[in-house]
Amino acid sequence: MKKLQSSGWRLETPVDVATVRRPGPMDATIEVNGRLFCVEWETGNISSSHRAVNKMALGILKDILIGGVLILPTRKMYNYLTDRIGNFLELSPYFPLWKSLQVDEGLLAIIAIEHDGVSKDVERIPKGTDGRAII
Repeated sequence: MKKLQSSGWRLETPVDVATVRRPGPMDATIEVNGRLFCVEWETGNISSSHRAVNKMALGILKDILIGGVLILPTRKMYNYLTDRIGNFLELSPYFPLWKSLQVDEGLLAIIAIEHDGVSKDVERIPKGTDGRAII
């Protein structure tokens, strides 16, 4: 995220896309022709992943966002991360719903990342009872 910030992106940007209750901030945003493009990096559970995609979809529907990308792990990588983190496989059944959104202009994307390899020689990162790393 610091790399994005050094390239002109704003971190933890509040964006009012809802009508009843304002959702949490976008992880990173950059202005593109008067609208925002955002990136969400998934570190929460599958419900958090749904909220992130829906928040971006609402922003696109309301012409606040020009686009958004959710970055999350594959199911294979999921096994090495915190408990119940959102992953590509669990979101994929909902792709037809998000594809059906009627917008004039915008991009909504979900990108899966994968690890290069595993090794028993690497020390495990300890985690707390909330599933988050203790470092």
